[in-house]
Amino acid sequence: MHVVMLVCGDQGGPCPICGAAAAFHVAEAVEAGRVVWTTTSRSTDCDYVGQDRATPAVFDRVDAIVRQTLLARVGLTRLRADPGQNRDQRRRTLTVFRRQGATIAEVADVYAALTGPGLAGTPAEMAVLAGHLTAEGVQVTLEHSNEDHDGIA
Repeated sequence: MHVVMLVCGDQGGPCPICGAAAAFHVAEAVEAGRVVWTTTSRSTDCDYVGQDRATPAVFDRVDAIVRQTLLARVGLTRLRADPGQNRDQRRRTLTVFRRQGATIAEVADVYAALTGPGLAGTPAEMAVLAGHLTAEGVQVTLEHSNEDHDGIA
C-alpha cells in the first residue's frame, strides 16, 4: 500500500454499543490515487473497538464526524485554476468532472468555482482532484485555508 498523504484527528462521542464515552480517531490518506478515510472508535466502558474504512469518490458525501474532525485539525484545502492559463484546457477540465459523475449543470458550477474562488475540501480530496486535472494538462494550485467550514466541491 502506497500512502501519499495522511491526516489524522480525534473526536469524542458516545459508544454505539453501551452509550458511554468513546474516542474516535479519523485518518485521511491518498492511496493509489484514491481518497481513503478510516475511523477507529474505542469505548471507555465496554470492550467495543470498531473500525470503518471508506474510499469515496470526490463528490460523495462523507460522514459528518470524519469531515468535521479533519477540517478542525487541518482546515480546508483550496484548489484553483487560472482561467487565462487554462483557456485551451477548458474541455479537458470539464471532462474530468463528468468522469467523476457530475451532471452538466454541476460541471458548469464547479468550473466557475475552480476558476473563481476555488474548490474547497479536505487535503486528500483536493490532492486527488488536482491529480486528475494535472493529468489532463490543467494547471492548478493547492492552497491551505484556515477556514473550518465546509465549502467542498
